[in-house]
Amino acid sequence: MRILFEDNNLKVAHCTETTSDSKGPTTTLLSFTGVGHAMGGIDVQKAEFFGAGRGLDNVLFITDKTRSWGNRIDFNELAYVIAPFCNGAMTYAIGNSMGGFLAIVMSSYVRINCVVAFVPQFSVCPQIVPWETRWTEYRSQIIDYHVQDVGASFVSGTRYILFSGGRGLDRRQALQFPVRDNIHHFIFPKIEHSVAIDLKEINILDRVIRASFAGTLNMLALSESSGIEFEQFSPAPA
Repeated sequence: MRILFEDNNLKVAHCTETTSDSKGPTTTLLSFTGVGHAMGGIDVQKAEFFGAGRGLDNVLFITDKTRSWGNRIDFNELAYVIAPFCNGAMTYAIGNSMGGFLAIVMSSYVRINCVVAFVPQFSVCPQIVPWETRWTEYRSQIIDYHVQDVGASFVSGTRYILFSGGRGLDRRQALQFPVRDNIHHFIFPKIEHSVAIDLKEINILDRVIRASFAGTLNMLALSESSGIEFEQFSPAPA
């Protein structure tokens, strides 16, 4: 991978190993990293969803290094950095948890055809979600919440596929999201924050991602074939 940009808050890396046989528009994936995890007392953030970029022309891995949910990121600067890969391209974005949150926010700064977000937060701002108690070690360091929630980030030209946990605080987060025709929001009632992991364990994560990008996702058929339960939150069921 080649580093396109890095400072104390943000890193953008370009994967050049992926090639496309398509004769159509250039294709680009923006993969936003989540909070990661601590290993032996050392915080680790790794690029995620490598497989989702298979067959695409460009894959950009974008990391919010301070786990600020974008509150220490200059999104206009980020848009400038990634513009050569997005302008005129068929662009997708993906992320898990904080990464999903950031993928949604980014769609209001550059044109993204489809955003796929696993267990995204609607907000982590104490004024918006005072009941959210997770990730306090990172949230306590956010001084200014200029990205208070993702409500204003949803744009009409983008198709959003959201997969939320249906238990505990994940369900409370899920119910904050707006209901719109271009937001396809599914809640898994028996899962909390491990939706992507659980889908991977039953060997359907890659299929779900690719169908989401292609606009062919059929959750009823997926449920019948895999046995996984879901609720449709948006668009509102007829």
